[in-house]
Amino acid sequence: MKQEYDGRLKIVKIDHDANPQLIEEYKVFGLPTLILFKNGQEVPGSRREGAITKAKFKQYLEPLLATFTVP
Repeated sequence: MKQEYDGRLKIVKIDHDANPQLIEEYKVFGLPTLILFKNGQEVPGSRREGAITKAKFKQYLEPLLATFTVP
């Protein structure tokens, strides 16, 4: 999936046990949680909690990426 979105999206995984301050700061209540950021700010409506299939992930992500590019 990394190559598929290269140049359009940077995916970062955070260890919630090692980063409780981030979990609190971003009010993460369920795992996994996906939050998209643009220019350091959370993209409104981008937050998603819970596991999803790759197909559903792409279905969710493509409309959001169509509105911007992340270097």
